[in-house]
Amino acid sequence: LYDTYGFPLDLTRVIANGRGLEVDEAGFEAQMQAQRKRAAFVGSGEIAVEGVFQAISDRVGATQFLGYDLIHAPGKVVALVAQGQEAKKLSHDPGGDSNSFAFVCAETPFYGESGGQMGDVGSAQGPAGAVTILDTKRPVPGLVVHLAEINSGEVRVGDALDLRVDMAHRDAIRRNHSATHLLHLALRTTLGEHVAQKGSLVSADRLRFDFSHFAPLTQQERDKVELLVNTRAVENHPVQTELLPIAEAKAAGAMAFFGEKYADTVRVLSMGDSKELCGGTHVSRTGDIGLFKLTEESGVAQGVRRIEAVTGIGALAFVQKLERELQGAADLLKGGTFEVSAKVERLQGDFRTRDKEIEKLRGQLASGGGKDLAAQATKVEGISLLITDVPVADAKILRETADKLRDKLNPAVVVLAGSEGEKLSLVCVVSKDALPRFHAGKILSELVKRIDGKGGGRPDMAQGGGPRPSDVAATLAQWREDLASMVGKG
Repeated sequence: LYDTYGFPLDLTRVIANGRGLEVDEAGFEAQMQAQRKRAAFVGSGEIAVEGVFQAISDRVGATQFLGYDLIHAPGKVVALVAQGQEAKKLSHDPGGDSNSFAFVCAETPFYGESGGQMGDVGSAQGPAGAVTILDTKRPVPGLVVHLAEINSGEVRVGDALDLRVDMAHRDAIRRNHSATHLLHLALRTTLGEHVAQKGSLVSADRLRFDFSHFAPLTQQERDKVELLVNTRAVENHPVQTELLPIAEAKAAGAMAFFGEKYADTVRVLSMGDSKELCGGTHVSRTGDIGLFKLTEESGVAQGVRRIEAVTGIGALAFVQKLERELQGAADLLKGGTFEVSAKVERLQGDFRTRDKEIEKLRGQLASGGGKDLAAQATKVEGISLLITDVPVADAKILRETADKLRDKLNPAVVVLAGSEGEKLSLVCVVSKDALPRFHAGKILSELVKRIDGKGGGRPDMAQGGGPRPSDVAATLAQWREDLASMVGKG
């Protein structure tokens, strides 16, 4: 449930306890560890590498992460991986289908995907080759792996690479990551202290934040959350970090993120009155976040809601898109942008009025349009039989018209055929006094056989349809004979 669907462990615990069951949490954790080891590392989207990075980690140890302070730094290559195997040297192949590979450095400014934060992208230049870094992962705890393509030359184990993080991409991620912290605080302030993070995704183009809550947010709550986040951004609080023992950090009020594993010493991130345990990269001051705009709020599981949002230039692009849509609607309605709601409301009122008028006219048309449809009925053994076509195919109007004719002709069997392009819509009703002898569903199922149609239903009412015959009048005449025969046998 957790690994595939993201269903939170604590909710599983609550549901289980409510049914007198307990969760084997030690077993859960063991399976989680096993799944992390089994998880295939996909280098370029083509090759699943299993086990090779664990072996590298065992041999070279953890990667030193320099990215809190640097986005440009040297790094010594300690391992190369291509086609699922370690290599000592990899060269650019101009005629090859793929120059994809992965490499590990002893130190790097590149952040490896973890804790919901996506990995960095950028480039690397070596003494004999140039590389584009497409993503950065942590397939094994502590080991940062760069997923790359060789653009020219070659890369060897032992090379000193000049590693450069794409600053624009990193900054976009940092804005979104810092915004999740402010969002968490804003949600707890707005909704209550029961709110807790249940998962997150922080990428360059958006942020996603899952949290515990029992109902969709109202518009007023959404507005307040946005206001609180943007207010703290405008206040331009410094973003401060410190390393503390885990017990001391929690005692100081630092909140831990769901699903994270923390060492004995943890990194505490503070911005204003927000204090969280977090190993990700962040802005220097909250003002760097720019505009925060909530784009979507939805439910993902019982008791778990999800917010998606954008920040900075992404927020501006979202607002501009909204403006274009609103202006387009205003142009169509021939009004100003702030008149759209009022004009749409008036149009809806007009549509409702016209729909009622149309329904009334269609009902009149189905009832004969001034003609007495009931006069077309014939009597067989005391039962009024009426089969006729009407120029309306709406199922509701057909049923209402058939009911009126049935009540007027009681005891009666009424069949109406409504035209709809190349199809006929049929309804058959049987009055209460005729029910002991006749079944509307059986009658209709027999009649539609002549047009290769389908139909059936209850004893008192049935519906069906089929292809419109080339000669409707002849078909109706044949149906009348069929119905009269059924009544005679009945």
